[in-house]
Amino acid sequence: MIDLQTKIHDKFTLEFKVGFIAKENQNFLKVNDFVMNTWIFVPNSLDINKSKYSKENFYRDIKSGVRLITPSYLLHDLANDDTLLPYQLLETNVKAIQDDAESHDTLLHAIKMYCAISKSSTREAYNAITKSKGSNLHSQAIDFLNDAPKVLSKFRKLKDQLDEKTDQQIQQAFRYGDEFLSNILEQYGYRLREFVRINHAAEYQQLEPIFKKTLIAEKEYKSAQNYLRIHRESDDGNSRFVYHASLLKKFAESDLFLQANKSHNTFLIEQIFYSAAAGVAMIFATVASFFFQQKYGNFTFPFLVALVISYMFKDRLKDWLRLIFAKRLSSKIYDTKTVFRINKQKIGWTKDSFDFVEGDKVPQEVFAARQRTQLFNMVSGNDEKIILYRKKVQLNRDQLAKASPYPLNGINDNIRLNITEFLRKMDNPDIPLQASWEDTNYSVIVGKKVYYIHFVIQCSFEGQTEYKHITLACNRDGIVEVKEI
Repeated sequence: MIDLQTKIHDKFTLEFKVGFIAKENQNFLKVNDFVMNTWIFVPNSLDINKSKYSKENFYRDIKSGVRLITPSYLLHDLANDDTLLPYQLLETNVKAIQDDAESHDTLLHAIKMYCAISKSSTREAYNAITKSKGSNLHSQAIDFLNDAPKVLSKFRKLKDQLDEKTDQQIQQAFRYGDEFLSNILEQYGYRLREFVRINHAAEYQQLEPIFKKTLIAEKEYKSAQNYLRIHRESDDGNSRFVYHASLLKKFAESDLFLQANKSHNTFLIEQIFYSAAAGVAMIFATVASFFFQQKYGNFTFPFLVALVISYMFKDRLKDWLRLIFAKRLSSKIYDTKTVFRINKQKIGWTKDSFDFVEGDKVPQEVFAARQRTQLFNMVSGNDEKIILYRKKVQLNRDQLAKASPYPLNGINDNIRLNITEFLRKMDNPDIPLQASWEDTNYSVIVGKKVYYIHFVIQCSFEGQTEYKHITLACNRDGIVEVKEI
């Protein structure tokens, strides 16, 4: 299946988090095939077209980060069940640590996976509370404030079992993991505190002492360990903390990122078709030369003129045929192919393609999902340029299962699209409207100029297809809002 989540990454970047989840199919094939086609409807007034926005521009503006989906565990189970795999593997490898590279690598992997899984479990527990109806919020918050510190406490217990003879790299890795998990506890602990304080004032009065005890205890622990902390009156705006926390995140999640080898997918086929175009053009020039030679003879002025004209047409014909082949290729073949590996073992690939398409080439299901209004169709029915971004993914379930003792069920592709190029020709974001004369006070009303870019995304897996319509509201200052229709 394909799990799609959309959010604003920053002021000028839209992020699609796409989960490609491998499942056993009806035909018992070892591979899963996923297709995700995205039609982007851009207002014509933004002047985005083939001549001004090429493939190179698009691939410059889009960034794709592929990683394994973090194995899923409930925070409560992770805190209270010592038989779960993340803790079991960490504990076993701590006890079996030896002074060799393989033993160190295995333990280092267990440290990183415990941290990454704990972060994911903490985040999901927080999301479950904030998205719930609130009927059992008090007990959910209590569980969170008990379970999150327990997960951290179990990690610290194993960290303390290391003796002074343990390799320095392993000791430092445990400290990095400890600091990372401490940041996660504070991050989601304070977020939950604010959520309860703002939305559930009555419950907050009862929960405040527990929040205070948990978060102050963690603050004191970080001070004792000389970990970087957030300070209200920081001279550098806490930039050192932000930078260091980013490095800790990369450390903890580094084993989830895949080895990727990206290549131009159409090079060989392009050369074959371009060679064919050159061959056809050469045949035309040669035939023309033979014809005029027989008619005018050798070394005559008319033959020279005819020969030059035939070669001029030959060059134009070659370029024309190349354009035709390129247009046909763009709709059939993908631009790039990226192969993914874990420990040099191929687990799958993804292919990507970009092109502008005409309205008559767009399926009616896409237009139905686009939901153009009757007024829009009457005045601006053709007033949109349409970009088609195609993505095809294949995953090998067997190789994915063999790659790690942890339950891996797919990959996440974090696709970020920078829309700066789309903003260049937008009008001023503020437009003066008519004045308002109310209660003897005269004032001018200012309206907001917003442009809408529509994304219709087709997700296909195992014969099932669904469409999602996402609307991006933006102005010259950047993204205003994103929502799914």
